[in-house]
Parts: sequence; C-alpha cells; structure tokens
Amino acid sequence: MLGNKTMMAAALFVGLSASAEAGAADLTYENERYGTSATFPSELFPDPLPAPQSGDGLGWSAPNGAEIFVYARANAGGETARSIIASRAATDDVTYEASGKRWAVVSGYRDGRIFYERYILRGDLVHSVSIRYPEEVRETYDPIVGDITNSLRGPSRSVEG
Repeated sequence: MLGNKTMMAAALFVGLSASAEAGAADLTYENERYGTSATFPSELFPDPLPAPQSGDGLGWSAPNGAEIFVYARANAGGETARSIIASRAATDDVTYEASGKRWAVVSGYRDGRIFYERYILRGDLVHSVSIRYPEEVRETYDPIVGDITNSLRGPSRSVEG
C-alpha cells in the first residue's frame, strides 16, 4: 500500500517527460488548488518536502542542500512586480532583478545560499517558483534556473473564500 505522501505526490505530478539533456527525467508539477505549474529535473531535486496543509504548493530538496518550491498565494495586498522585488531587497542581498507589468525575477543571496525566484501575477494570485542552493553547487544549478523559472505557468483565478 502506498503511503499518503507518495499518493499525494503521484496525484499532483501531471507529467513525466524525457529531457533532451543526457536523458534526464523532468517532472512537471501542477498545483490542484491554483493551477500553478513548473517543470524541473527530478534528479536534481529528488526528495519531496512535506506538503503544507494550505494546498498552496509543494517543495523538493536534494542532499546537497538545494531546494525548489512551486506555489501560489493570494494577492490581497495589491502586490506588483516592483513591490515584490522591493520586498526581496529589504530582506535579502539582491544581485539581479528584472520585471515587466505582470512578472518579476529576483536573485541573490539569502542565509548564505543563492536564491533565484520568478513570480507571475494573474488575477488575484501571485504564482511563484523559488530555487535555493549552496554556492558550492552553483555550477550544477546556475545553468538550469532560467529554464525552470521560465516554465512557470499560472492561470488567472479568484482566490477561494
């Protein structure tokens, strides 16, 4: 019999496809509650983290300290791409930022690790993918953060009451 964690993870993965690079397996996760999705190499983030009770998203980790989180949250406070970047810069050492009207990318250092985050604003939701990893493994993760974060998708939906 499968454990709850395994059954939940299996139910939430919507795709498993072969990557063009070295036969790596990519996982596409789609959040049931908000429809947020992103694709990432499963071998670089092999360990599912405990699911939050809120159902807002999921995270995975690796033995080398890398983590990825795919989630959405309500945009009740009228967040904008610029305000998201300003918020990150207030608490983290931001070394890169870019934004448009409905998206933001921010990267830098948090708690001694590199972080790279992408946000897309749709309706009253903020969809996000966040990748964190130790600097000593940056040669593995730096080349893939763009592809992973550019795979982020999220529909316009109203937040459930």
